[in-house]
Amino acid sequence: MYLKKNIFSTFIVITFFVSLISTKTVASDFDVDSLFSKLTLEQKIGQIIFAIPQKNDSELKSLGRENKLGGVIFSQNCSKNSFTYFSNLNKLPNKVPVLIGSTSQQSINCLDPNFSLLPDRYNLSAINSNIFTFNIYQEIGKINNKLNLDVYFSNSLSIKKDKGFYHYGFGDDVINVLKNNHAAIKGLHQKSILTGTTLSYDFDYKKVDDNIKNILTQLVKDNIDILKASREDFETPIFRKEFIDQLKDSLNYNGLIASGDLALGINASLTVDNAIHALQNGHDVIALSAYYTEVIKGIALGIKKGKVDTILINKNVRKVLELKAKKKSYITNYTPKEDLKAIKADTYEKSVTVLNNTDSIIPLPSLNKTSYQLVSIGLKGHEDSFGNTLKMFVDYDYHRIEQPSFSTSQVNLLFESCKNKDIVIVNIVCHQESSKHRYGVSYATEQFIEQLQHKTKVIVILHGAPDGLRYLDKSQNTIINYSTDKYAQEASAQVIAGSISGNGKLPITITPNFVVNKGDKIKNVGRLGYGQPNQVGIDGNKLNYLIDSIANHAINIEATPGCQIVVAKNGKIVFEKSYGYFTYEKETPVTNQTVYDIASVTKVAATTQALMMLDYQDSINVNNSLDHYITNTDTTNKGDIKLIQFLTHTAPLKGGYYFWGHVYDRDKKEYNPTYISPYKKKGFTVEVTPDLYASDTIKNAMWDWLLASPISTRRRYTKSVYRYWYSDLGYYFLQRVVEKEANTSIDKYLAKNLYEPLGTRTLGYLPLKRINLNRIPPTEMDINYRQCLIKGIVHDPSADLMGGVAGHAGVFSNAHDLAILMQMNLQKGTYGQHQFFDETTLNNFNRQPYTRFKNRRALGWDKPPLKGDEGNTSPLAPKSTFGHTGFTGTCAWVDPTNSIVYIFLSNRVYPTARNNKLAKENIREGIQSAIYQAMGEELPQ
Repeated sequence: MYLKKNIFSTFIVITFFVSLISTKTVASDFDVDSLFSKLTLEQKIGQIIFAIPQKNDSELKSLGRENKLGGVIFSQNCSKNSFTYFSNLNKLPNKVPVLIGSTSQQSINCLDPNFSLLPDRYNLSAINSNIFTFNIYQEIGKINNKLNLDVYFSNSLSIKKDKGFYHYGFGDDVINVLKNNHAAIKGLHQKSILTGTTLSYDFDYKKVDDNIKNILTQLVKDNIDILKASREDFETPIFRKEFIDQLKDSLNYNGLIASGDLALGINASLTVDNAIHALQNGHDVIALSAYYTEVIKGIALGIKKGKVDTILINKNVRKVLELKAKKKSYITNYTPKEDLKAIKADTYEKSVTVLNNTDSIIPLPSLNKTSYQLVSIGLKGHEDSFGNTLKMFVDYDYHRIEQPSFSTSQVNLLFESCKNKDIVIVNIVCHQESSKHRYGVSYATEQFIEQLQHKTKVIVILHGAPDGLRYLDKSQNTIINYSTDKYAQEASAQVIAGSISGNGKLPITITPNFVVNKGDKIKNVGRLGYGQPNQVGIDGNKLNYLIDSIANHAINIEATPGCQIVVAKNGKIVFEKSYGYFTYEKETPVTNQTVYDIASVTKVAATTQALMMLDYQDSINVNNSLDHYITNTDTTNKGDIKLIQFLTHTAPLKGGYYFWGHVYDRDKKEYNPTYISPYKKKGFTVEVTPDLYASDTIKNAMWDWLLASPISTRRRYTKSVYRYWYSDLGYYFLQRVVEKEANTSIDKYLAKNLYEPLGTRTLGYLPLKRINLNRIPPTEMDINYRQCLIKGIVHDPSADLMGGVAGHAGVFSNAHDLAILMQMNLQKGTYGQHQFFDETTLNNFNRQPYTRFKNRRALGWDKPPLKGDEGNTSPLAPKSTFGHTGFTGTCAWVDPTNSIVYIFLSNRVYPTARNNKLAKENIREGIQSAIYQAMGEELPQ
């Protein structure tokens, strides 16, 4: 077996040592009294200056070296040079440390471009659980620790005034705001990050309503560390003295009170005056983006002239020094990148808000019987993550508009392309957050949607600030996810597709139609979706590493020229990847859209499915004999064989039948003209290859040959049960039963009643009727019968002789669509608002009736090996697992215990089926083992 534990020793050792790193805090080592006594007046004044660095600020660096700076707070237009400088400065001995802070996640991203923005504010407040807020802010705390940042200012905690009305960061629902504020502060504090936010500069505690008082009071109770005045309407960001007195005296606030940036847009003299005024009002620290030295000297002069109280300055300095004394450096378990992806994906999924669903088209009622148009607006050169995800579920015509606004000619073009569509989906990506730009929703967009709704059904999705909803008030089917992030867009697409639920609530009131807490509960309909491995308890790094290693090994040793792999857990595809090429000539790479011949997986993807559906409808009973359904078999040696014997390979049948012996003389290399023609003509319309056509009577002839064939004389356990012998022949009989009871061919029955309702686009027989040949890899160079390279037609010669539709072979698919079918079986017969069969039916077919005879097979399904049996599954797969393998190098396995679907497709038979390396190296089983290893299980010794 290729997969052995020692192959992963390096990976495991690395993981082990990473896990040894535990959380540890180390306090800064200096005595406040001793340090305070050594500071000069200007150094003391410098301690109450919190600078906002601008590019390469040499003056600021000089003040830091001279211990004349309390802190530096980096905005989203950060100076990386200054950040590096002060980070290194804090490592020097005998220096008064400078508090380093950030004003937002954007500023953290500026300092560290590898940091990926996490969901915040409206995405968090749209979820009816503040555990997400706590987790996100813990992660923000961790990245602050990693970057040696001490302070984080959260805009989500703010109380600001706009046009005379107060707004809270987490929305309009006060109870929700209180819960999220508490969770955010707690998350940061647990990582020892000082937490700050902004309040309206003219805040008056006595005049505001009780809701605002409650929010501010709770911030104080939650020990928020810094309250900073916000700049509004170009006013000087200084709190009123009365408010500061209320904070300190009435609310017993002991944190730092900071001014806003007092240097913005004014000269040095006025900045100095404002700084002195702020101190007189009771501010503890002064925020500045310029004129640092002038302010320090100006305050010193103010002290000398009696304008500034020395006692007050000393008190403020001590408060800052005490915070610095508590400063902690962290060695911590930083969250792995894959875990962060999972946290982001999970949060964005939970925040999707369906504001209305007037036409009941969310989720989409049909994936392949409806015509769709997607119009994505405002992408500005970015990837269309929404569109890419939606394409995993439906085909659509596409129109992409880069800017928020567009011309009349573009509008006319849009109307023309949309006029015959059943549903038009408009994806608005709002990178604008200002009212000047209508928050990214242009007038052209607004008018286009309003007019289009008179012609067809329209779903509108807004990605970005909810303020843009004011221009979408007439939208009839509306979704919002409050971010342009890739994962937010993917989540919105999945709600529309019905793979995840939409349970978010609008955090703020925008219009009378879009009010706070509005949001329809939209349940998912059980369609297979997408997610991150770590969302479902799988180590994503390990999974990728192990599967990549095995798949690449298979290709390197030429076990197969290429392959597709899908792993799904808990209804989410967490791994979907293609490897290699169609052939060893490496001309055409395998993609996720490549379509493979799945060979004997057809037995469970077609015939067994049809029988389960007919059983559910009481049309068949597996305990009945063949002649119960095909009456003319009652005089043959096959008529009394029960269907269950065919399904479990316990019928007295040989392994196969040499049908081609009737139509081809291998010695003379001649085809029998009774059954085969080199070209299509009257009476010969069954295409075997483009150069071979079988007689229209070939199926009946094959049926007659099969009925006349002798039965096996192998060991018999009971009257009807023979020793297990794997055989394709039983599926010829089962196909006839299905077609008799369904009153149509098996391919048409399954296409109409299973594959189309599932929403699959590649799964089915006769692929060339719906799939371009260029998407299908070749299988074998058939030198025995068909004398050509087999591509786009079934590899199995006997199934091909039947016209490509057989009970044991003939189905083609990509891994994604086959996973959908297996997911339906995992879900006990339900998928996308369809009930194909029920749990009782599944249990009936998934039972193992003959284990006492050392037969592991269920009805149609293969199962994990019995004791002493080799089998086709990983040794880690539980006994509940069911699925099948295919001769071309394929497998499909369902694990109900762990809610896992695993698909592997390849064309290992190219150019010859004699290549058996895939089986010898246990490639398929090894990849299945990798799934369980990534879940923490170990292979047996």
